[in-house]
Amino acid sequence: MFRATNLLSPFEKTRLQKLLRGKSADAFVRAAAQFTLGAGTPALLYMERALRPHDNAKWTVVTYLPFLWRPQVHMFLKPEVTQDFAARVGHRFRFDYAPRLDIGVYDSLLDLARQTEQELAELHPRDRIDVQSFIWVVGAYNETDVPQKPADGAGQNDRADG
Repeated sequence: MFRATNLLSPFEKTRLQKLLRGKSADAFVRAAAQFTLGAGTPALLYMERALRPHDNAKWTVVTYLPFLWRPQVHMFLKPEVTQDFAARVGHRFRFDYAPRLDIGVYDSLLDLARQTEQELAELHPRDRIDVQSFIWVVGAYNETDVPQKPADGAGQNDRADG
């Protein structure tokens, strides 16, 4: 399943593969399941402990399975694009984010996801996969994407009466 998406970087996938083939695999998957079911801080700490020896205790990795298993509840955290989105919409997540795995950061992310869902309600997002897609589109957008008005006025209405 980890190889089936492009959510994780190739480096994260390689490190995760080592973990999933090792003695900590069951502990990590159980902790991810507990986190998915609402265990919060204890489950996050268990995942961190399993991931740390593989230099993979990162938000992308700990939010991956919960997001795939329950996308109506959980959110995948890709830090840079999500911080950029939060800054663009004026959400506190841009200030709350820290690379250190802390439940407060995740709670702030979930708040951002809830607010985004509310703003997108008329578009009927099915789950947070749709919300995540929206965040990535907004995060990829920059001012150079705006079509520029031609300097010579080409393409404008040239009618004398209009």
